[in-house]
Amino acid sequence: MLRHKGGLAGTSSGKRLSNKFGASLEFADYRPYLPGDDIRRIDWAMYGRSRRLYTRLNRSELDATVNIVLDGSASMGWGDWAKGRRSLALAFALAYISIRSYDRVTLAVGAKDVGSFLPPVHGRAALPRIIGFLEKQEFGHTGNLSSLLLSLKNLLRPNQFTVVISDFLSDWRQGLESLLFARQQLLVFHVVSPDEAEPQWRGALTLVDSETGGKKDVDLDQFTLAAYQQAAEEHRREIREFCRSRGIGFFEYNAGAEPVDFLASIAPAIFKSV
Repeated sequence: MLRHKGGLAGTSSGKRLSNKFGASLEFADYRPYLPGDDIRRIDWAMYGRSRRLYTRLNRSELDATVNIVLDGSASMGWGDWAKGRRSLALAFALAYISIRSYDRVTLAVGAKDVGSFLPPVHGRAALPRIIGFLEKQEFGHTGNLSSLLLSLKNLLRPNQFTVVISDFLSDWRQGLESLLFARQQLLVFHVVSPDEAEPQWRGALTLVDSETGGKKDVDLDQFTLAAYQQAAEEHRREIREFCRSRGIGFFEYNAGAEPVDFLASIAPAIFKSV
């Protein structure tokens, strides 16, 4: 299951440990025995040392909600390795792992606001619904990630786990801050196309903005390419440092890699055994 920091909110019995006391096997604390307490929870070792009765309190187990948010802007559909299609596969892999971990999953896709939303689903029977939802998604609108995340905020509850998948080619800072303010535990995937990371074109080119249609003529020589790569690295560094300074999990996903192979490579950092 996805690794979390504790204190997630949930609705019913599952595999996540909450801050509430309950019947799981993980010890949390003691309190003096009160009439009516289950005598099976009396700690007889404590009684032997103190000659007083104490009840063991364990942390309750519950199912958490994992919200997966996918940037549906036109730029996500660009490149020989379409970032959007790879991101849909990445979203499904994360949803599948969460469902198998007995968590609930929501899916949200949009460019400037939530255009498509799948309410919380759980159990293996939910997998066909998740697949059907993802198969319907398209990438073809001018995007603004902050606006998308701000519109999502009303669909979230405090202490949930939210995953953001985007190429971050629009305003993003205010949106991530709004999710932190909404008390979400965040995991961010910055999706980059191989064509963006290592452009193979050279010479006189006309660049076309995939969202606005705007055009710009450039001469892509070694100096222009070096300036582009420096700007691209600065952009990635800004997002990475913003996330790390705020305790947000951050990973860069090169869309040239298979999503499952990518998740396997970072598994120790984002998953925990159950």
